[in-house]
Amino acid sequence: MEFSVRKLLFLVSVFTLLWFTTYSFLNNSNLGMPVQQRPEQSIIEPGPASGIQPGDILLIRGNTLIDRIIKLVTRSPYSHVVGVVNPNQVVEILPLSTARYKKLQEYNGQADVFTCDRLSAEDRKKIVSDVTAKVGTSYDYYLIIWEASRYLLNREWPYETKNSSLCSTLWAEAYRKVGIDLCPDVKFPVPGDLAKSRFLRKVTNQ
Repeated sequence: MEFSVRKLLFLVSVFTLLWFTTYSFLNNSNLGMPVQQRPEQSIIEPGPASGIQPGDILLIRGNTLIDRIIKLVTRSPYSHVVGVVNPNQVVEILPLSTARYKKLQEYNGQADVFTCDRLSAEDRKKIVSDVTAKVGTSYDYYLIIWEASRYLLNREWPYETKNSSLCSTLWAEAYRKVGIDLCPDVKFPVPGDLAKSRFLRKVTNQ
């Protein structure tokens, strides 16, 4: 019953976003047209040569309808966040699923890699341990509504998460636990907030 309610809340929030953004979306996108490759897209090559390390964050430039709405509402080129837990795997969480492992290479051509120079090797281990311990936990549908309120109504309501998260808060919270608040002024950051963090540096892949 609880899962059904959460799915319903997610669908309501999606339709709310659609209702608020339809006009602007149709006038600022090529809906229905083939998506062209962007010149800034990068090929992810895990390992020392690429500079990608456990604990690094990948910001994803998705191209589904929902991705485009997220990018439009948050005024960011990014719609999703995953993070590296070993040279070939990331952990992510998506609507209608739980936190899960995924192959790093599945985001080839869609992701920009960001690293934090303040992290020690021990910090990285703690971040990875915290995130992998949450594999199997649920998506926070209530927080989607909170984010919609923040962006569309400019209102932030009192809210505390329990054992659920969004793609971005999953990793932001793990960083906070090692003493690095990626977005000090944002309690629940979205992908676009992380992209602007002064603690993250975009990695240039060779």
